[in-house]
Amino acid sequence: MTTNVFSVLNTAKVGLLAQQLAIEVTGNNIANVQTEGYSRQEISFEALNPRSFSLGKLGTGVRVVGVERVHDQFLFSQILGEGDALGQFGVRKDVFEQLEILFSESNGQSLNQSLGNFFSKIQDLSSNPSGLPERSNVLAEAQNLVTTFNNLGESLFQIQRNLDETIQVEVSKINALTSEIAELNQAIHANEPVAFSANDLRDRRDQRVKDLSELIDLNYVDEMDGQISLTLSNGTPLVLQSTSFALSTELNGNNKGFQDIIVSGLNGTSTNVTSFLTGGSLKGLIDMRDNEVQGVKDKLDRLAAGFIQEFNNVHQQGFGIDGTTGNNFFAPPSVTTEVNTNNTGTATLTATNGNPADISNDKFELLFTSSNTFTLNNLTTGAEVGTFNFTSGSTFNLAGGFAVTISGGATAGDRFKISVSEDAAQTIAISSDVASNGNKIAAGLNSSSDGANALALVDLQSRLSFNSVTHVAAGSGSFTFDEYYSSIVSDIGIQSFSTQATLDQQEGILLQLNTRRESIAGVSIDEEFINMVKFQQAFNASARLIGVVDELLDTVISQV
Repeated sequence: MTTNVFSVLNTAKVGLLAQQLAIEVTGNNIANVQTEGYSRQEISFEALNPRSFSLGKLGTGVRVVGVERVHDQFLFSQILGEGDALGQFGVRKDVFEQLEILFSESNGQSLNQSLGNFFSKIQDLSSNPSGLPERSNVLAEAQNLVTTFNNLGESLFQIQRNLDETIQVEVSKINALTSEIAELNQAIHANEPVAFSANDLRDRRDQRVKDLSELIDLNYVDEMDGQISLTLSNGTPLVLQSTSFALSTELNGNNKGFQDIIVSGLNGTSTNVTSFLTGGSLKGLIDMRDNEVQGVKDKLDRLAAGFIQEFNNVHQQGFGIDGTTGNNFFAPPSVTTEVNTNNTGTATLTATNGNPADISNDKFELLFTSSNTFTLNNLTTGAEVGTFNFTSGSTFNLAGGFAVTISGGATAGDRFKISVSEDAAQTIAISSDVASNGNKIAAGLNSSSDGANALALVDLQSRLSFNSVTHVAAGSGSFTFDEYYSSIVSDIGIQSFSTQATLDQQEGILLQLNTRRESIAGVSIDEEFINMVKFQQAFNASARLIGVVDELLDTVISQV
């Protein structure tokens, strides 16, 4: 039987070094107990190859085979999947809170209150049709009503502009994160040919991916070489291993010049992904800008346009004290036209408000099916109105009063939009004739001083002029002006409550997932303290073994 005192010394040495490294790993865990996204690291030991001696094999100590971070990929994927919903509904909550404040009855610009005050002054005028103070009061309250409409319409548009500007900020954040993730991919790949994993780099990359998931929806692909790739739901790449693809914004001429989202590709190509986004704060910003806020603005515009139409129709029937009749109290809205930027033909379209009394306040789109035919679609109700033929350069009527002229060469697929309600809340104004001469306010019906027309104007307050979507013929709807406006406010409140509830639920889900992650991968001070004592004792034992070998050598030397 052959023994070797120096083998014992070597066994003690490798044990000492292994336990020292274990203490170092434990110290690193303790130091990062508060570091967000840090994953607890564990050291793995393995027995060294044994040496042969006369009785067989004898162990030669221990070695460290790896320092691995504790990581649950399935749990991480769940966190990423829930993160985009959190980001999206966080944006929705913030914007709906802005809308609630804007439409609050206590903010000093309540439209219901302004309408009530306006009709109250007309009621006073009906009692004294020739009274100059009463006419002055009507004009003053009319101007207050106009200002309220203008402020609400402008504020809604400003919210859209703010959202559009925020989209550019979010794009910059996304680009910064994708660029850093690509750099971390490269660093991880460069550092992992050695035995140990680049744990801290992987933690940092996971944290950046988690942050990114709250901004934009992601598909996560774990590559074989330790790198990852990230794509959108339609497969458009954001990160392919060490290469990132930057997002940018581009003006959309068919959406009021608001920004679309573009992803740069290889060889100078680019992809418009605005319609493909499914989650994250970027999706929330786009949805609120283009759908929710725009929807509220459209309803307010239709309310303004319908109110102008109904009020003017009645006002024109009466007489002012100057004997004039047929006057508009509010300036009739003009027609706005939008040319689709993707049109390939040379056709031009002009449209005027040829019948302010009956023209539809809905938005319409002309979709050309040939050089002289088009389909008219009601964008407000979603209904197809019909297919029409036209002669280039000739004027024809559409939707109750649009006087339309189409010239030039139309191509199948070309589109034009027309509307009298577009921006009506922002542009509503008292007609110049009435504003400059209060005597033209038509309070009388059979004479200039009987007050009957003023009473007819007051009756408009209780006329059912709207359904749940749009303005209809007076008396044939389900809602008054006040009720239609209240339905807008009520819908905002319901949407805000629903969004808050969904956000709370989403935060609860992510809290549970993060708690599970902490229980698996987080640092426990108690556990690390136990490990530290264990490794310390093992270190002390190895050191003591070196002392024993030293004593043995002293004994041998003294005998020699």
